Amino acid sequence: MKSDTNNSNKILTTLRRELGEESIIAGTDLSDKYAVDISGENPRRPIAVILPKSTGDVSTILRLCSEAGQRIVVQGGLTGLSGGATPQAGELALSIEKLTGIDSLDLPSSTLTVQAGTTLQAIQKAAEEAGLLFPLDLGARGSCQIGGLIATNAGGNQVLRFGMARNLVLGLEVVLPDGTVVSSMNRMLKNNAGYDLKQLFIGTEGTLGVVTRAVLRLYPRMPSTCTALCAVRSFPDIISLLRQTQIEVGSSLSAYEVMWASYFDYVIDYIDKLQSPFAHSYPLYALIETEGTDAATDDFWSIAPSRSP
Repeated sequence: MKSDTNNSNKILTTLRRELGEESIIAGTDLSDKYAVDISGENPRRPIAVILPKSTGDVSTILRLCSEAGQRIVVQGGLTGLSGGATPQAGELALSIEKLTGIDSLDLPSSTLTVQAGTTLQAIQKAAEEAGLLFPLDLGARGSCQIGGLIATNAGGNQVLRFGMARNLVLGLEVVLPDGTVVSSMNRMLKNNAGYDLKQLFIGTEGTLGVVTRAVLRLYPRMPSTCTALCAVRSFPDIISLLRQTQIEVGSSLSAYEVMWASYFDYVIDYIDKLQSPFAHSYPLYALIETEGTDAATDDFWSIAPSRSP
């Protein structure tokens, strides 16, 4: 144990010298924020938190820690529920929270180049201001960071139309455990030139490398959005409703989220002034969203008879 402590103190001294005192949080300055993800399960404070400000800093941190045999856990917005960002004994935390900002937005190619610590909400706003859409969306949009979303291959609520996070990433910059920087910052949608290196890192939870920058694919923003909440009696009926909806509205279907009664009823009871729009309780509910080009003709849900089984 004493040897581990001495090793940790030595690497922290080296990191302070290389990165500056302001890039290290340790001792009494270390808050419980970095001890656990949003699940709150099995919290453990890291030895210290390292805050790189550039890809070069990340490279330096990983190289020095690799040489010293120091274990690291990578942290983003800490909005996960699987414990992937929760420190274990003897680990340093590498937080990408200072790697923020929009590097560029290219309208002709409909791409956005961002740093890994940029929040999903900031990315959505930048796309919206350009009249475009970054379709990955989830409730933690104000806190979750794109590096973590890529590292976990996040899905969000529009997977049916736009796919998982890996479908929205055209290029990546990643730092390997030994500090080597791998740059595959492709901006072309149609590209079959050699190995697609970015796919090696998407969904690997930072185990193969730390994402530092990304090129994201944007889409045209549709002017019409229609939403329906359906109460459904059984899971087979949920599947039937999905298939029928896909037939009726085709590619305009953008979201199909299923909620079990236990979740639906809990939210209704937990939030003040919220009540179910249905007279009776049902085992399942489906939240369905479509997007189109003409609000006058796209409102399928207001003109169609009930499709819920």
